[in-house]
Amino acid sequence: MTDDLKFAFDLQGYLHLRGALTAGEVAEYSHWMAEVEAIDIHAVNTDNPDGIRHQLNRPLSRVIDADARFAHFLDHPVVAPLLTACLGTNYRHIDNDLYFTYPGFKGGGWHRGVGPHPTGHVVNGHFVCPMVKVFYCMTDVGPDEGEFVVVPGSHRAQFEIAWQGHLDLPAQHIFDDVKAGDIILFNEALIHNGRPNPSQKTRKTIIMNFGRHNAGPWPGYTPKPETLEAVTPNQRAILTNSAAVWTEPQLV
Repeated sequence: MTDDLKFAFDLQGYLHLRGALTAGEVAEYSHWMAEVEAIDIHAVNTDNPDGIRHQLNRPLSRVIDADARFAHFLDHPVVAPLLTACLGTNYRHIDNDLYFTYPGFKGGGWHRGVGPHPTGHVVNGHFVCPMVKVFYCMTDVGPDEGEFVVVPGSHRAQFEIAWQGHLDLPAQHIFDDVKAGDIILFNEALIHNGRPNPSQKTRKTIIMNFGRHNAGPWPGYTPKPETLEAVTPNQRAILTNSAAVWTEPQLV
């Protein structure tokens, strides 16, 4: 991670990497998505039928278990150095989704995956983020197309604000100039949301979520043994958690 990227991630809590994927990659990954998007979620979860209730499945969670090629997004060469800088060299998988924001989506609810930290999860000059999420953006997203939105700097917020029932929050940033091939990486302590999609376009995103070396997977996202056999050694390490399930670590 360059000094410029460190500065931006520390200050904002997110990075928008424009044109991070080549046109060839976007085409290849779009082909993968087309092949898996209709897979039966119950078939993917035969090892843990109860796990479905913890998943997003719009249209497919545990996409790596559905197709091991998607493990490529665990250590994509653009993203891996940034994850190492934010989480440590032995970062671990938390969850993974193929996520579509369909036409007519009414919008989500503001939320954050982990709590804020007074320093923005920087300790002794190093990032110690408990959770970092990566969006591989597979479609262009303009205004009123179900945009992702964050409140920059809220990963270090010292004041509370009422979130529920609000479409807009103070100081928010709306990702309404996204191109297919962009990558958005953000500290999960940021307050964030998905906006309504009144358009006829489906926003398509490959989502990978990561934690530090001691992170467990989100309930319902423990990888299958056959998946671990199919991926590379490095991907296998990322998918092999020391804890059985995710719990938020306590930071000082």
